[in-house]
Amino acid sequence: MNVIRLDPGNGGESYKHNFNQVIGSGHLGLVLYERTLRHLEMAHRDLGVKYLRCHGLLSGSPDLCSWANTGEALLNPELGFDTDQLAGQGDIMPNYAFIDLIIDRLLDIGIRPFVEIGFMPRILASTRQTLMRWDAYTSPPRDYRLWEELIEGLMRHWFKRYGKNELLEWYYEVWNEPNLEGFWHATMDEYHKLYASTAKTIKAVDAGFRVGGPATAGRAKSYIHEFLSFCKAEKVPVDFVTSHSYAVQSSDRRGEFCYHELKAPTFLSTRFREMRVEIDNSQIPGLPLHITEYNSTTSTHEIIHDIPFNAAYLARTLSEAQAPDSLSYWAVSDIFVEETIPRAEFHGGFGMINIHDIPKPTYHMFHFFSQLGDVVLDRTPNSLFTRRDDGHIVGVLWNPNDRSRPDQKVQYVIDMPSVGSQYSVRTVLVDEVNANPYRAWSLMGRERNPSRAQVQKLREAAQPATRYQTFAGRLDLQLEKNAVMLVDLIPFTDHSGEYYELDQGIYDNLSI
Repeated sequence: MNVIRLDPGNGGESYKHNFNQVIGSGHLGLVLYERTLRHLEMAHRDLGVKYLRCHGLLSGSPDLCSWANTGEALLNPELGFDTDQLAGQGDIMPNYAFIDLIIDRLLDIGIRPFVEIGFMPRILASTRQTLMRWDAYTSPPRDYRLWEELIEGLMRHWFKRYGKNELLEWYYEVWNEPNLEGFWHATMDEYHKLYASTAKTIKAVDAGFRVGGPATAGRAKSYIHEFLSFCKAEKVPVDFVTSHSYAVQSSDRRGEFCYHELKAPTFLSTRFREMRVEIDNSQIPGLPLHITEYNSTTSTHEIIHDIPFNAAYLARTLSEAQAPDSLSYWAVSDIFVEETIPRAEFHGGFGMINIHDIPKPTYHMFHFFSQLGDVVLDRTPNSLFTRRDDGHIVGVLWNPNDRSRPDQKVQYVIDMPSVGSQYSVRTVLVDEVNANPYRAWSLMGRERNPSRAQVQKLREAAQPATRYQTFAGRLDLQLEKNAVMLVDLIPFTDHSGEYYELDQGIYDNLSI
């Protein structure tokens, strides 16, 4: 039995809502898809997401650059264009049209860009090294002068289109995971050179624009110390630090799927605290820390992402990872094509929403946390209760499967003896049975591409179980394995006495 004692009058530590500030979404071109926009609208409306971070601003789809003079590239009578994408000559022409459409639409939704400056435009790349289905060129520029002209032109274009005040609200992160060879075909010293070139160019347009890095894959080593030492020694501007982490212990790729062993549920929050300490012990202490990618695993073929376990496992991270200024879950949608397009309705994609707008359990878990208040009343390894400004006492409980326990059921007692006000209770439940569309899909035969009628049934299966009940100072709850529950104690004033001749007992005791 787990007893949680609450005193709504207590003023505990503050709870920082850093988990819903930023979210990730594949490459930028996906925002041209109506489905992706729908999922971003859901995330903004239900989760409170304010920023979007994604790959492919400069390279891939859409690509920012083309040759002003394509020369012989247009002289293939059979195809109408040259199959060599690098063909052309003369000046480089930036193409802003699709980027403008994307950012305009994001701003219409209410989401600002957390700009990831990368990858290399193909006609600026120093090698043919690419990554991902959409050909992200991952080498340094063949000419840093051309790179700086490109960045300056983009910033001045945005300045003219959106205005200085809007651009001051954005973040500008240089590159993605330069400590991994696939994402950066060069050394970390070369990355420092790229960062310095980019940051100084952005600051030359306006010194108030926020620039940061190193955007490293930081599960084991984040390279924050080396990055900040370089910035200090070379007097390179830096306004914030970014890194990534995933909770992977080991992985095994078999057929269509990847099976992972995960680190302890405390791993991510601990790792983020270590990054915070690394910044504060550096030569430039006190800089904001933004985790611009994280999740349980690093594979788009890991069913963990589709099932309640992921929600119950990551809940502790949302509760305890208070060191970063923001955490960007990777990613919002299964509309995602880094390796291949989705192979099935549920295929282990990163998204918290599947391709048919069906929210997964992790989406609901984020929605639960977004309803928490700012004042912590009680926190345990598997629960967090807060007080909101409107008087609601709101908590989240979670129960990830733990093979070391003989019984996976967990009993809770919510005890608030000094009630003072009248409260009703709203509980919203996600577990193996409720809000588990993956289970429903499995029971329906795992059709890779289900019919529209089947998709509608999956949408029904994705709804959490909601229950209202009275509260007299004590609430008994039971969580099955992999359950996540929202508990909302709602203060109210009873107006029943205002109704003439109301006898609720008659209705409560109706009988045939």
